[in-house]
Amino acid sequence: LYISAPCQLSEAVDVMCRCLEAVRVWMGENKLRLNPDKTEWLWMLPPKNCLDSPSITLEGENLLPSEKARNLGVLLDSELKLEHHLSAVTRGTFAQVRLVRQLRPYLDREAL
Repeated sequence: LYISAPCQLSEAVDVMCRCLEAVRVWMGENKLRLNPDKTEWLWMLPPKNCLDSPSITLEGENLLPSEKARNLGVLLDSELKLEHHLSAVTRGTFAQVRLVRQLRPYLDREAL
């Protein structure tokens, strides 16, 4: 769920809690369960706004804010820096290069 609320923090928190509750109800109707222990949320603010993270609850439990979240394969953090994402992509790339390098003895020069 994504909510953009430039002005009213309390309204954004209320909307998010209602959306989470609607998701929880829908999941219950479809024999699924939204686990509050595994539900995370990401708080993004411009650097000039140094507000504390608001409290978001689900089934009476406070949900912990996450430092980063993955969406469509991209790791986002609360400051919208891509350091975690670039680090993960770099690790994955080097792993693939190592696998290709293991094939090197079995390929002729033209295939390389």
